Amino acid sequence: MAENEQDILIRAYTMLQSLRKNIDQIPGNIEEKYVKEFHSALDRLQAIGIDVTEFRIPDSEISPRLWSINFDTGEERYSHERYVGKRFIMTKLDAILGYFEIIASKIPKTIGFHKPDNQ
Repeated sequence: MAENEQDILIRAYTMLQSLRKNIDQIPGNIEEKYVKEFHSALDRLQAIGIDVTEFRIPDSEISPRLWSINFDTGEERYSHERYVGKRFIMTKLDAILGYFEIIASKIPKTIGFHKPDNQ
């Protein structure tokens, strides 16, 4: 990996770690601005040849919040801002960070179950 690509990888990884840490502290649903930051980090990884397609948050998971309901008319009002469910974005962040742990390990990791050595 070229030095510039290594720098891009490190910057994207640290951004993802920071997002994971800070989003964890936010109560409730997560504003779309965090999704944009997440996708920005993924775009940097994609640019250096790392396929991150399955880690992206689909637009269908980002929606406005119900703001109010007029019980007389049944009219619903929604926020202008869009949000994603906290569990959903946390799952995606955990997945991409877990992926990094596996590919960055100097000791090859085996995925799966193994029989104990004494059997």
